[in-house]
Amino acid sequence: MTSHTKKWKHSEVARLEQLAKEYPVIGVADLSGFPANLHGALKVKLSGKAVLTVSKRKIIQRALTNAGVDASIAQGLTGSTAVLFSRINPFELYALVKQSSGRVSAKVGQIAPEDLIIPAGDTGLPPGPALSDLKGAGLNVRVQGATIAVMEDKVVTKKGDPVTAPVANVLGKFGIKPIKLRLNVTQVMEGKELFAASVLDIDEDAIFDQFVQAERESFNLSVNAVIFNEKSTPVIITKAFREAKQVALDGNVLTESTVGEILAKAQRTADELKSHVKEDAQ
Repeated sequence: MTSHTKKWKHSEVARLEQLAKEYPVIGVADLSGFPANLHGALKVKLSGKAVLTVSKRKIIQRALTNAGVDASIAQGLTGSTAVLFSRINPFELYALVKQSSGRVSAKVGQIAPEDLIIPAGDTGLPPGPALSDLKGAGLNVRVQGATIAVMEDKVVTKKGDPVTAPVANVLGKFGIKPIKLRLNVTQVMEGKELFAASVLDIDEDAIFDQFVQAERESFNLSVNAVIFNEKSTPVIITKAFREAKQVALDGNVLTESTVGEILAKAQRTADELKSHVKEDAQ
């Protein structure tokens, strides 16, 4: 080990150790396949909420151990590893990283995460080699004026299928980046508690729907069981009034609320009887 390398390692351990002491929440992520441009964009998005830095796994483990943090958080990771230091709770941190995903170009052999579609329209590409490339990807194309046009929408790769070389080439020509990537956070630690990604990865829309369903069911229960609260009270009173009024109407009980309808019913009955009585009847 050269003196330069040794000096760098000591400096890097000290830097990470200081961050580990400063921030109560620490996360680690696998950088495999995560492009540098997305890494830079993510650092900007996390600014003010988390510090994102990259280092070697053994250096990270040494720094965490020196800081009194359980270094097992970095076990299982190989190569370059990203470390997140933050003061927001682990679930919020994970959600923040999850929302900060980016898109990259498709590579040959990659599995399509969804149907890859090239829409109909003018491509802006001049006739020439591009015409063969587009046809090779299965597109229905035609030369219109000085450019090539795609005549109809085309699914060039179905979800779950590998991307072929012709399709990857055409997607690149159109600037279509169909592969959605995000930093692969594997674990986050807060104090002595360790959270795996499977625990942190919460479907917020599904949770919200569950809360809505629970609120709806509790409201129905409180109304049916006559449990008074801020939301159920107006409905319970309205329901009770409607039922009491119906009883009064059925029993011809005259009240301020029923007198009009009872008299109207009596008038209708009288008119019905009158229609069956001959005009010359005594």
